Amino acid sequence: MNQKNAFHRHFEGILRYWDRCRDRERGGLHHLIDATGTVIPSPDRVLLIHARQLYNYAEGLRAGLEFCREPAEHLYGFMTEILRTPGGWYTSLVDGQLFCPDGLDTYMNLFVVIAMARYAQATGRGDVRDEAWRLFRLIEEKTVGDDLRADGVLGCWGTGGRGFAPIGKFAGNNVLHYLEAVVCLRDAGLEAQLGDRAFAVRDFFLARILDPAEIVTLDAFRAGFHDPDRRPGAYASLAHGLEWFGFFREWPGAELPETVERALLEKALHHAVQDNGAFVDQFYLAERRCAGAASFWTQSEAVKGFGLGARLFGEPYGDAFRRTAKFYFDQFLDADGGVFSAVDRNGVALSRMKGHAWKADYHSLRMCVEGKLHETA
Repeated sequence: MNQKNAFHRHFEGILRYWDRCRDRERGGLHHLIDATGTVIPSPDRVLLIHARQLYNYAEGLRAGLEFCREPAEHLYGFMTEILRTPGGWYTSLVDGQLFCPDGLDTYMNLFVVIAMARYAQATGRGDVRDEAWRLFRLIEEKTVGDDLRADGVLGCWGTGGRGFAPIGKFAGNNVLHYLEAVVCLRDAGLEAQLGDRAFAVRDFFLARILDPAEIVTLDAFRAGFHDPDRRPGAYASLAHGLEWFGFFREWPGAELPETVERALLEKALHHAVQDNGAFVDQFYLAERRCAGAASFWTQSEAVKGFGLGARLFGEPYGDAFRRTAKFYFDQFLDADGGVFSAVDRNGVALSRMKGHAWKADYHSLRMCVEGKLHETA
């Protein structure tokens, strides 16, 4: 398989595939795509889908795909006009109303920052950059305590019903995407304003997120970031470990010690990568083994992480990159260009949905950005 060409084709294919979800009458995007590639109309407008698609179209613009400009403009306008709450943060539209407008969901709003910063970078629009920065500072005001190095980033603020902040109050994933937001804001031209935030996150990561004995990145915490959930049934995502490695590498000087980088890569390689390239992500802490299916996002992040590892350190990560990429293209990508949500290690699609409230193929697009850097495998 000519993987380099496959990444190029898939990058553009993702952007064109999701155009079917545009609601040209009421605005915004539908989020459900079934096994046949048919969009299931819904009056709801999921914030995460809109933010991630804005990010995707911004990346398309950065790659010179001019057809991405109009949908990106549409999404930015829809989010700022329809999904912005009176408090200044953003939320979904559910049953015709703003969903829990008195509660700030950190995870969702960090993705709005990430998307707007990337869109500002792609277009040079100062108003978009200013909105990304305003929202970022508002998130910090509500969810970061006196010392980011010690307190991390809380997953929610204010009031809201069950599920308004689905990632939870204490989750490593919120801090991970805070770091991603810092990188994207820097790329949009705000490096001077960001100061030492990337280094503060690094200190927090080494103190709270990384388990130095097991070499996994902890995500689920109970009473606070000092209390990781290690009960039977709790697991660490090895794909998140690869994401942490990658985002720190994007801020020169803040990269993790090389011994930690290699250890994270080795953990993922030897526990999660199957012989056929399937990436079985869930490392159960009590059993110290991986189990479960391969997910579209974890498989994508594995390809991206091993691609970066190969560019930095060579083999065996080049082989892992090629094997995980082959499994992705062979088993996740459907004939119509859509991406299945979950596949077992034998290549059987367990979830044939190609779009849902958590899936906009953002991870797949990021995978393609990394994959396009490689020569033909």
